Amino acid sequence: MTLRPSWGEGWWYLGTGLYEMHRYTEALDAFRRLSKIDVKDGSSRALMGLCEFQLHHYPQSLKLLLRAEQLGMGSNTEMLMTVNYHIVILLNLSGQFEWARDRLAPFSWVGDTSEPVIQAVGINALRMQVLPTDIPPDKSDLVMKAGRASWEPSLAGHPEQALQAFKELTEQYPKEPNLHYAYGVRLLETDPESALHEFQRELEINPSQIVARIQIILLKLKQGEAEAALPLARETVKLAPEYFMAHNALGRALLATGQTAAAIQELQTSVRLEPRIPESHFDLAEAYRAAGRKEEAAREQAEFQKIQKSRERPVVSVVPKPTPPAQ
Repeated sequence: MTLRPSWGEGWWYLGTGLYEMHRYTEALDAFRRLSKIDVKDGSSRALMGLCEFQLHHYPQSLKLLLRAEQLGMGSNTEMLMTVNYHIVILLNLSGQFEWARDRLAPFSWVGDTSEPVIQAVGINALRMQVLPTDIPPDKSDLVMKAGRASWEPSLAGHPEQALQAFKELTEQYPKEPNLHYAYGVRLLETDPESALHEFQRELEINPSQIVARIQIILLKLKQGEAEAALPLARETVKLAPEYFMAHNALGRALLATGQTAAAIQELQTSVRLEPRIPESHFDLAEAYRAAGRKEEAAREQAEFQKIQKSRERPVVSVVPKPTPPAQ
């Protein structure tokens, strides 16, 4: 390689060979050199990200994998799904559960029920900031049960089975943090009163649980109880000032009580903290419309539609199941 330092194919084969030998530091160097040759190809960044993952450099790994997606990795569906899988588990690890949940969609499109995917779903449902390889032994069975309850009935088109599975889990693990919240989320569409009960039960077990508070706020708004929701929304922002959904919930409560200017400020903060969530742009567009700010409303509506379109199901005939990360 010293004779032909600009030979991209050579760096590719050297890097993949080193990776397969578990020599991740050396492989990383080879892929880094490749990335300087193929600057517009995301594949080298993806492989760099996978090396960083194996070296336990998780924030850098996530950054590289997301960059690889932005640049594009061609039509290698195995690479695409492997990268997405690692992004999911790294988002779980960093506590970005809502984004991780959205990223699980491609696995549902192909009906993937492999153990790595079920583990990732279970970790997400229970909001555990761990990698699949680091699940505590005493939580392993619960994670798999929560993953199957969240995943398999939905894939089969039997949401009532998911409700029954979560009901049984909350009876088996009545004081498990985040389990009542997970059950409540699944009750929202069919039985909002029972969902509210589960969210309140979650707060009894886990008073610092922010998303249960947010769900209670949103339920109250849906029921036309904006004045009752507002104090809880303000309290939630104080508890979680850097969480985008806390500001979103407060913004929506303020908008519902006619405090449009204050609502816009909170919804702007929500978008600034997490610009990749389409619903945040939609809510901000609604607030701008209420204030008569038509150009800004149109801009946010366009951003909402752009993000929504990027999440549309791609045309993929067969996608190999992702493999679990190496031990």
